Amino acid sequence: MALVSEFLGQLTLSYGGEEEPKFPTVVPARDFDPGRDATRIDTAIKTKGVDEQTVIDILTRRSTEQRREIAFEYERIAKKDLSVALKGALSGSLEGLLLGLMKSTAQYDASELKASMKGLGTDEETLIEMVCSRNNEELLEIKRVYREMFKKELDKEVAGDTSGDFAKLLLALVQTKRDEPSNVVDYEKIDEDARCLYEAGVQRKGTDVAVWISIMSQRSVPHLQKVFERYKSYSPYDMKESIRKEVKGDLEKSFLTLVECFENRQLYFANRLNEAMKSKGAKEKVVTRIMVSRCEEHTKGDYQKALLSLCGGDD
Repeated sequence: MALVSEFLGQLTLSYGGEEEPKFPTVVPARDFDPGRDATRIDTAIKTKGVDEQTVIDILTRRSTEQRREIAFEYERIAKKDLSVALKGALSGSLEGLLLGLMKSTAQYDASELKASMKGLGTDEETLIEMVCSRNNEELLEIKRVYREMFKKELDKEVAGDTSGDFAKLLLALVQTKRDEPSNVVDYEKIDEDARCLYEAGVQRKGTDVAVWISIMSQRSVPHLQKVFERYKSYSPYDMKESIRKEVKGDLEKSFLTLVECFENRQLYFANRLNEAMKSKGAKEKVVTRIMVSRCEEHTKGDYQKALLSLCGGDD
């Protein structure tokens, strides 16, 4: 897992929650010279065996906009597209990671979503992670870029590759109808939603999934955090325990991902990274996707400590 440790040491994640204070983690490099960087990358690629470390050091320490400038200069100098050059010089996880860094966050997310629905079979794990962990602003940009890149609508693609209540939940999220956070706390609505979640699930025989989907796809994150606390006054189980008792399969995983992200999106990504790195064979695809898609965003200092603890035993 040396590759994972290398990037965990250089890239950090974002929380992106509506109420979280934001601090830049990946910022533009000082004394930036795209021509110099492009020349160094060209030399590194042409070196016998490829000087991978130089490529890593440059591309992981530049912002998206700076990488675009490097790519422009590289094409001028080498008469070749940088992504094409990287693809020809590298392989495996390193190739996928560096090619991912050459895209904007929304472009990368759109590409990963497309890949998860391409060909026979659907990669439900990727679909769940990417749709259920993104906020309204992120999903709106992903939909726009998806349409631009693939000339298709994301919601129609999701509908064609999923079915049942799982499809209904993903589509409700992709439609981005979630309320924006408000400074006014509506305690009556909080109580009503908590009671509705209980009555639609644990209290009755069978689950009224439509009620759960409606509330969890439309209410703001701060509101839902308070709803889940209030829910405990109605149910003998917390929201995650109730989900495990009421639904199974991809629908269960989706609702659990939503609740985990509503409660603490940083912790959700930390757990995903930890599980991926500890799994047999290490799920480098998951690690790569999370690191690339979140590294241009923002994070809190406490989460940086969590990342450092995660990568401590990977060498």
